Amino acid sequence: MDEGVLSRLAVAVQEARGDRSQREFALMLKVSQSTVQQWENGKNVPSLENLEKIALMKGMLVEDFVAYLYNRTGGITSKDILDRIKVMPSRDFGEILHVIGDRLAPSEETKQVKKNVKGNGKKPKAEKPLRLVPEQSRDGLRSKQEARP
Repeated sequence: MDEGVLSRLAVAVQEARGDRSQREFALMLKVSQSTVQQWENGKNVPSLENLEKIALMKGMLVEDFVAYLYNRTGGITSKDILDRIKVMPSRDFGEILHVIGDRLAPSEETKQVKKNVKGNGKKPKAEKPLRLVPEQSRDGLRSKQEARP
């Protein structure tokens, strides 16, 4: 494997690890500390599953992360995202709005699930959150709240 790829991978792993110890980082990824050490020393390469986890920690998709490692692209830009959104079907755009909404202001159900995962691991029974994006129906557009019986 190319030395440049291994050195970029080593730096990327260190950046993803951040202030965590190699041991803490290894526990997060369910690998040994020596495995993380080998990645950071350019002696070994993570599995695809672990590459994906590292990419997500760096805020990247695995495809973009691999392209970065091979120095094939500067990564996706905000202009690329905006260009894709402009031509995207409304349904897909609605999905994106849901993800953004949940990320910016998680629903009470999402907050409760996170709280319970930390606590007892039981998932709460809660109503579905109100969606802000209209859905298509036989009667035209109407909100999902209105669409419920």
